[in-house]
Amino acid sequence: MRASVLSLIAIVAVLVPTVGRAQTYPLRTAPPEVTAATADWQLNNEPIIVSSTLFQPTRATRMFDGQVMVQVGVYQRIPVYADATLEPTSIIYVPVGRNQLRVYERRRDHELAATTGSRTPSFRVQNSAAGSVEERALGTGGSLVPAGVASRNATTRPPRTVMETIQRPRSGKNGVWLDFVGVRWYSSGVSTSHSAARFTKVGEYRGFPVYVETTGKKDTVWVQVVKGGPLAPYSRR
Repeated sequence: MRASVLSLIAIVAVLVPTVGRAQTYPLRTAPPEVTAATADWQLNNEPIIVSSTLFQPTRATRMFDGQVMVQVGVYQRIPVYADATLEPTSIIYVPVGRNQLRVYERRRDHELAATTGSRTPSFRVQNSAAGSVEERALGTGGSLVPAGVASRNATTRPPRTVMETIQRPRSGKNGVWLDFVGVRWYSSGVSTSHSAARFTKVGEYRGFPVYVETTGKKDTVWVQVVKGGPLAPYSRR
């Protein structure tokens, strides 16, 4: 009897460590190494095309979360991400800082008309009965051509191609901004190289050094948005 008990204990001692070592390690997406903080197309609020889909910029931002973010493409050498928990091809995220992403959204029209997706859309949802004119994106500039123009009778005179450019937002506050020392600063120009003789460091913004011009006005701060890279100007309004 004693021998049987000892044998059972030995078997349990062998099995328990094996079960205890069975662990899972979730994969995380690393934060982006490059951002579109100083890209003209991002500062000018231009739409972008990723995976043959046109996405419009919004004023919303969110923090990077490596547990749900997955890279779904690249636009002009900038990685583009999506939230794996949301509806595919509805919302994408463009990095504008080490851990900050700007939200780009697909309009709820055509096959997405009368639907809302995983979250409340930033743009008006189009009625499914409206919009009989189908649009296709040309290049990356945001010009749209109504597809119905080319479907007229070929025996008549050649149709005139109608091109329409998406209007830029009229409000000057639709661009990128940041809060520093209790003041909101807005992106205000072209970036420039760092010069120790020209700039003086006055603090940090989310881990990025912030400078002012040593002999210039103090209504503009300069943020180094990429490690070792140029300084981007931000001014108060």
